[in-house]
Amino acid sequence: MNFFLITVIISSILRAQFFDERDFVQPNLTWKDSIPQNMPFIKKPFWSEDGLFRKLEWTPDSRYEELIVRKDMMQWHQKISLLNLGIMSYQYYLGNEIDQSGAYSILGQDKYNHYKSMHKSLGYTSYALYMTSAGLSLFSPPALKYDRKMSSMKLHRYLALIHFAGMSVQPWLGYQSATATGNDYNKYMNKHRKVGEIVYISYFLSFLLTLMES
Repeated sequence: MNFFLITVIISSILRAQFFDERDFVQPNLTWKDSIPQNMPFIKKPFWSEDGLFRKLEWTPDSRYEELIVRKDMMQWHQKISLLNLGIMSYQYYLGNEIDQSGAYSILGQDKYNHYKSMHKSLGYTSYALYMTSAGLSLFSPPALKYDRKMSSMKLHRYLALIHFAGMSVQPWLGYQSATATGNDYNKYMNKHRKVGEIVYISYFLSFLLTLMES
């Protein structure tokens, strides 16, 4: 499993394309000529004609420079996401270890407490990296075009809605399960476990889609 994950990550670094070099064939692109009409709804408040960034004049001087900025931001989005996938995978493993029946007896006190502490620390790290990566994607300038029909990158964005919603609520569920007792503990722990599985699976599938041709 570890070998497979390392192989996939290396492959993604070599093959994943968040930005098409052909976007730079026309350095004289104007803003109105090159902003896609089907810009994702989530980008419109920032990058549309009346968007916040344009009103505040935070945008580059030309559309060509916008695309340069987009390329840099999306490359960092990709790299941070890859790093976070590795962290989430190990955190997921630790979570399963301490969540198994009789974990305290099987692992022993020292190992159990170490795994529990590590799982919590990795949760903070993963959440910070995730939100940083999401912000880079959210606030980056719009692409030159977006597919109107279904594609791997459109599926990637749909899955992002799922794991973003789950990741947003996971810290609260983790805190509730750590402080609750009795039936409340079981209730919050079950939710924390299920949401964690949904986040990890949707995040991993979203990552795999970046390796596919649109």
